[in-house]
Parts: sequence; C-alpha cells; structure tokens
Amino acid sequence: MADRPAALSTPETPLRSGAESPAAWETRKQIIETAERLYRQYGYRKTTVADIAAELGMSPANVYRFFASKDAISAEVATMVADAIRETAQKAATGPGTATARVARLIREIHHHNRTQLLDDRKMHEMVRVAVEENWPVVDKHIEALQGAFAAVIADGVQRGEFKVEDVKVAAACTSAACATLFHPLLIEQCLFKDLAPEMEAMIRFIVRALGGDPKKVPAPGR
Repeated sequence: MADRPAALSTPETPLRSGAESPAAWETRKQIIETAERLYRQYGYRKTTVADIAAELGMSPANVYRFFASKDAISAEVATMVADAIRETAQKAATGPGTATARVARLIREIHHHNRTQLLDDRKMHEMVRVAVEENWPVVDKHIEALQGAFAAVIADGVQRGEFKVEDVKVAAACTSAACATLFHPLLIEQCLFKDLAPEMEAMIRFIVRALGGDPKKVPAPGR
C-alpha cells in the first residue's frame, strides 16, 4: 500500500475509487482542505460539492470518485477541527507542572480554544453544530480523546500522591462531564457574552477537591 499523507493517516472513509496511489491521496487531501476553507468562508450549509469541485478546477463527478457524498467530506473536515482541540488538550495534559496545575490548564485551554473558535469562526461553527446535533461519529471519538487526556493527568496525580481516586477512568469521565458547560460548543454559544471565568475557576477547584487534591494548590490563571 502506498504511503498516505500524514494528515490522512486515519481517514474516516476510504477512497471511493479504491485507489491507494500517492496522487490519489494528495487529491483527497486537496478536496478536504478546500472544503474546510470554503466552509470557513461561506458556511457549511451554503457550500456544495460543486463549489468544492469548481475551486479545484475539476468536475463534481471527479470529487465523487474520492468521496461518496458531502457528508463524507464533512466528516474529514470535522476530524481536522477536532484534532486541533485534541492537540491543545494533549499539550496541556503533558506540559510541565503538578497534576493539579495540569488539570486546571487542561480545562482553561480547552474552554479558551472552543470559545475563541466560536467567536472568530462562526461559519465553521455551523458545521460543528450539525455534527453535535446529528451525533456524527467524530463527536464520540472527540469525547473519548478528551477523557483520555484527563485520565492521563489524573493517573499521574494518583501516582504522585496528589489525587486519591478508586477508578481513574470513571474519574476522568466525570471530570469531563462536569466541564460540559465550559467545553460543549452549543452550551458555550448560549453563554457567549457572559464571563464564565468565575464559574470555570470554581469548577476547577471543585474538581480538584473531588479528585482528592488540594484546591488551594490550583495555580492562578496565567501561571
């Protein structure tokens, strides 16, 4: 099998044509990146497969050689959006500092990322909304990834003696669920112009206490 471009190492859908050549994967990559750009520029609902094809100088039929539908293209775009959030989470979870500090950083940075994306990229948010409302598979994978980031930090905290939990996996799932109002794009949208910082800091202290840690050791934002 030919090597795939790094960005498409785990595609949501296989090449419709069955081709596995580097040229075919490069075309697929161009289709996804063009769709992402048009979604940001014109909106998810307004962008059609014909628009994507025209931008690339190809026919819609050629696009359908690589993707069965607009939904298949959108699944890949949604994966790219989710990957950016997961990268932010991973960086926060594996960065320096105590486990308590990293839990706080993880919550703050995911919230900041999601809120900033909503403010600065409203047209792409349209696709995110549809993905959440229709429960696209990427949504469940995204939630699992965030829970995994929390689990890694909590497990390290237990090993260090900072936290005391019986089941790391359950603790991570509960921590993620407790942050729904801070993470969920549709809930953030409802409170977009409300200052959620006080609520977020209270939630961080609550979570650290629930994990058996000392909320007094939560570093102030920016530290």
